[in-house]
Amino acid sequence: MKYRKNEAKEYAKTVLKGVWTALPTAFTRDDKIDEKGNAANLEHCISGLRLEGHYCIGNVGEFWSMTNDERMRVVEINVDVARGRIPLIAGCHHQNPYEALKLTQHAQSAGVDFVIILTPYVAARGDDAVYDYYKFIADKVDIGIVLFNTEATYPISARLAKRLATIPNIAGFKQGVGKMAPTTALRDAIGHDVEVSVADEAPWFYNIAVAGDRWLLNYCPHLYQVPGYLPVNDYTRAAFAGDMNKAAEICRSINPLRSVLAKWIPGYGSGGRMAIAEQKFWMECIGMVGGPVRTPCAEMTEGMKVQMRADLEATGLPAKARAGSQQKRAA
Repeated sequence: MKYRKNEAKEYAKTVLKGVWTALPTAFTRDDKIDEKGNAANLEHCISGLRLEGHYCIGNVGEFWSMTNDERMRVVEINVDVARGRIPLIAGCHHQNPYEALKLTQHAQSAGVDFVIILTPYVAARGDDAVYDYYKFIADKVDIGIVLFNTEATYPISARLAKRLATIPNIAGFKQGVGKMAPTTALRDAIGHDVEVSVADEAPWFYNIAVAGDRWLLNYCPHLYQVPGYLPVNDYTRAAFAGDMNKAAEICRSINPLRSVLAKWIPGYGSGGRMAIAEQKFWMECIGMVGGPVRTPCAEMTEGMKVQMRADLEATGLPAKARAGSQQKRAA
């Protein structure tokens, strides 16, 4: 641990900032953890995309289809690859508080910087129940915990968030709720105590310029960027430096990619399917490791792949990835 339990909030303010991504978990064709694939994807994000942090074993990481042993192994792979070059967050989501605690304790011993825990999705139907769940885990570990609020579970209101923020090692908040009003209320309630990330790239420029956010945690940074072409990083740095005209110009330039994302990966689920296969295929189109998904996710049809590849090729992103790969080989 790089900090004491009562230092979690302050440490988080120095670490939870900039552009982070959340990678899917790579599996082999015979349904095992693809250790080399997962390692290659994270190395790509660190050395190729220059991202400032990574969150593993989240919703896009298919945590709900994996055994605890598999999840812990992927955490270990992340730690081995990162070697302290970037901070890491491990997803320790579980309905069972004892299993969530086991995952959290493992993450702490493995050397990740923080854990993130989704609001329990069964039985927790009130503020007291959610508070008690998080306190049960937080009391038994030293590692900082990031709360995860989504519209699929009992909502963490601004009032509940303020109560949870009194727990010493509650250190961050991932807001997966799309509406602006509850997010504004959340920032007003706890923004001075813990770092808040809105889990969506689309409003990121606004969130920096108007809301004063400092941290983006979302899967788009590894989908929109390839080595040598880092627009999300670039407009973020320009906005942080106060050059809003430059930031807006760069931000606007990736609208074609946002359109492809909106067509194929709408909230990774609102289109009637959990669009993890689409994310993995997108990654394959730009030279990353994708691979199969696990049930109950559904694979894409070959026809869907042809259409999606054409949409991506029209943006020029795969061509940029190929050009970068050729330059790397030549060097």
